[in-house]
Amino acid sequence: MNIKLVYYTKTGHSRKIAEAVGKELAIEPLDIADNPTLFGADILFIVGGIYNGVSAGEMIQFGEKLRPAMAQRVAIITSSAFRKDTQQQLSMTLKSNYIEVIGECLVRGAFTVISMGHPNKQDYNTAVEFAKNLIQEFEDQADNESAE
Repeated sequence: MNIKLVYYTKTGHSRKIAEAVGKELAIEPLDIADNPTLFGADILFIVGGIYNGVSAGEMIQFGEKLRPAMAQRVAIITSSAFRKDTQQQLSMTLKSNYIEVIGECLVRGAFTVISMGHPNKQDYNTAVEFAKNLIQEFEDQADNESAE
């Protein structure tokens, strides 16, 4: 299975989350700012933060460029100081490009003094477990389809 992992960060939090997921899955996290080349990803994990309640413009631009030949399915891992804001705009952008969004995981980030100390080990573990569970579900589904 071809799994890719990209991130966008302004504060470094999303990079740390991507590194934790990448380490567990043995995948090199790629920085969206470096314009990574993607092709044929079965699952693409996109890690990014919420800034002032919305997705970063750079993430939306990245999503606008994605095509199904680059990534068939996307899972989003979002860092948010309030742990309530989602990457709704990114998700809608991906869906408009006919890319299936298979889930989103919210982990706590920090903004100035709000949620200081986050993301922490528990937040990293939440992201890692989300990624592992999605991959397992996808593999189980593929196994069931091939058995039929």
